[in-house]
Amino acid sequence: MVGLLLLTAAATAWTRSTVSSAEATLSDRVLPARQAAADLTTAYVDQETGQRGFLLTGDTRFLEPYDAGRADAARLAGKLDSLLSGDPGGLGALSAVLNAAARWQAGAAQPEIAARIEGPIPADQLLTMGLTGKTLFDALRGRLDDLARRTGALARDQLRSIDRAQSFANRVTGVSVVVALAVTLTSVSVLRRRLSRPMDRLVAQVQRIAAGDRGGPIDRTGPRELALVADAVERMRTSMLQHSAERLATQRELTLREEHERVATDLHDLTIQRVFALGLALTSLSRRQPDLAPQLTPLIEETDRITREIRTVVFDLRPVPESEDTLRGRVVELTEQSARALGFIPVLEFAGPVDGLGSEQVADDLVGVLREALSNVVRHAGATHVAVRLSAAASTLVLTVRDDGRGLATDAPRRHGLSHLVDRASRHGGTADVRSGPDGGTVLEWRVPLPQPVAVERCQAPDGGRGTRDLVGLAQRRSSSAARASSSPAGTGSENQ
Repeated sequence: MVGLLLLTAAATAWTRSTVSSAEATLSDRVLPARQAAADLTTAYVDQETGQRGFLLTGDTRFLEPYDAGRADAARLAGKLDSLLSGDPGGLGALSAVLNAAARWQAGAAQPEIAARIEGPIPADQLLTMGLTGKTLFDALRGRLDDLARRTGALARDQLRSIDRAQSFANRVTGVSVVVALAVTLTSVSVLRRRLSRPMDRLVAQVQRIAAGDRGGPIDRTGPRELALVADAVERMRTSMLQHSAERLATQRELTLREEHERVATDLHDLTIQRVFALGLALTSLSRRQPDLAPQLTPLIEETDRITREIRTVVFDLRPVPESEDTLRGRVVELTEQSARALGFIPVLEFAGPVDGLGSEQVADDLVGVLREALSNVVRHAGATHVAVRLSAAASTLVLTVRDDGRGLATDAPRRHGLSHLVDRASRHGGTADVRSGPDGGTVLEWRVPLPQPVAVERCQAPDGGRGTRDLVGLAQRRSSSAARASSSPAGTGSENQ
C-alpha cells in the first residue's frame, strides 16, 4: 500500500512540475518576449517621429525622442536576443528587424538629420527624402510585424503545451483513483467496515472529479491513510482548477487582443481610406457637374458620417485617446472639412504652445476667422494650394493663411467678410491684414495678443511631433502619441503607432 501510494504521489508531483515548468516558461520568457517586441516597435516609431519632426522643422528638440528611441531599441534588442535564445525562428525575425533598422538609419534617418543640421532643405529634396524614408521605414515596420507574429505564435504554442500537460495530469489523477480502489479491495477484511463509509464517500467524490465536475471539495475525514489520499486528490483538484482558470483567462485575453487589433487595423488601413477616397471623388464630380450638386451633396455628407462612425468603432477597439476639444484639434478638424470643398489637400503647420490660450473667446474667434478664410479661398481664389500656419509666441497668437489663387484685385471693394475678420481681431486688441502674396495669391495674417503669457512647452504638431501636417492622414489611423499631443487622427504611412 505504501509503495503504491508513493508511486502515485511521485507521478502526481511530476505532472504538476511539468505544468508549472510550462507556465514558468510562458510567464518568464514567452510573454516578456511578446511585450518586448511591442515595445521595440514603439521605440522605432519614436525614432521615426523625432527624425521626421527635426527634418521638417529643424527644431533640435525633436531629436530627443529620436535619441531615446535608439537607446530603447538597443536595450530591447538585447533583451529579445536573450529571451528568444532557444527559438531560431524568433532570432531570425529579430535579425531581420535589426537589418531593416540599419538600412533605414543608413539610408534615411542619419543622412536626413545631417542634411537638416546643415540648414533648410529645398521642398523638392524634402519630398524625395520623405518618400525614401517612408519606403525604408515601411520595410522596417513589416519586419517588426513579423517579429510580433512570431512572439504571438510562441505564446499560443506554449498555451497548447500547458494544455497537453494538464491533460496528462488529469490522466494521472484517473490512475491514482484506480490505484486507490485496488488498495481498498485488497485490504484486510477486518478493516473493511471502518473503511467502507469513508472510502465510498471518497470514491464518489473522485469519480465526480474524473467525470469533469471539479466544483465540490474532497472530504478528507476518516482513517489516516484515506485522509492522506483525499488530501492529495483535493490538492490536485484545486491545482487543476487554478491552472485551468489561468490557462483559459490567458488564452481568452490573447485571442481578444489579437481580434481587436486585427479589426481595428483593417478599419484603419482599408475602410476609412476607401470611404475618404469616395468622398473626394464625389466632391470632384460635384465641382465638374454643378447640376448634379443637389444629388451629390447628401452622399458627400453621408461619407463624412460613415467615417466618423468607423472612427468611433476603432476607438472602442483600441485605447481611447485624450479629448480633442482643444484649439489645435478644432483647427485640424476644420481644415480637414475644407479639403472636401477645395478639392485638394491643404498643408497645416503649428508652432509653439497653441493650446496654452487663456481665453475661450480668442479660440472661438480664431476658428471663425479660419473658417471665413478657407471659405473665401473656395469661393473666390481658384487656388490649387493652401497653407495654414498657427503660431503662439510668448505674447502673440498669429494665424496665417496663404493660397496661390488669383490674388486681390487692386480695385476690388472691401468685402463684408474681410471687415468681419478685422472686427474679430479688434475686439482682442489685434490686427488683420489681407494682402497679395509676393509670388501671387493671397495672404491673410490675423494677429492678436495673448491674454496672459503662455508657458514654454515643447512644440508639437498635431500628428505627435511633426511640424507640417498632410491632411491625407486625417482619413487614416489615430495613434496614441497623437492623442497625447492633443491631435486629431494620426499621420500617413509609417507615422502611426
